[in-house]
Amino acid sequence: MPRPLVVAACAAALLAAPSALAQAPASPKPPVSTPNPMKDAAERTRSALQLAPAPRPEDVRSIDSLIAALYDVISGPAGQTRDWQRFRALFHPGAQMIPIRRSKDGKGPAATPFTPDDYATSASVAFDKRGFFEKETRRQTSGYGDMVQVLSAYETRETVDGPVMTTGVNSLQLVFDGRRWWILNIAWTDDKAAGVPVPKDFTRK
Repeated sequence: MPRPLVVAACAAALLAAPSALAQAPASPKPPVSTPNPMKDAAERTRSALQLAPAPRPEDVRSIDSLIAALYDVISGPAGQTRDWQRFRALFHPGAQMIPIRRSKDGKGPAATPFTPDDYATSASVAFDKRGFFEKETRRQTSGYGDMVQVLSAYETRETVDGPVMTTGVNSLQLVFDGRRWWILNIAWTDDKAAGVPVPKDFTRK
């Protein structure tokens, strides 16, 4: 067959044959990752728990010991360095500390959440200048399963036996993980912010 006819025949055959690319199966699309905030939060918490400072076993074995450790670790005379690693070890990762104070405009209470690390940084400066002793005076506890709510009335002084400066209430959310107790959050207010004395009964009227 003359060469031009051979070339023409090959070209015709290629045009008639189905495309190899058309026959190839389409590449599978990668699965779309759906955001899962709850799963992501759980992963972050697991990582944070591995890095959390080890507590004193006696501090976290019961509700009583946990709250006693909290009051003890922040109390002391002026200039005494507090054991902030012991303090941090009481709190679950992600815990917040929330003072409830009167807003500057006087229209109502203002909540200002911050972390235990923030508290340690700020309190270190204040405690270097003056003494601070906080003591629990009474407590009301309720809960369900391993979740516990504690309303702990307190009074503060500059010295162990000095006059009372402030009275107030700490509202603590606690959880037991099967091995130890943790502080999940603390919110607190005092008689100055509340505008009334701390009641003997915390039942809301």
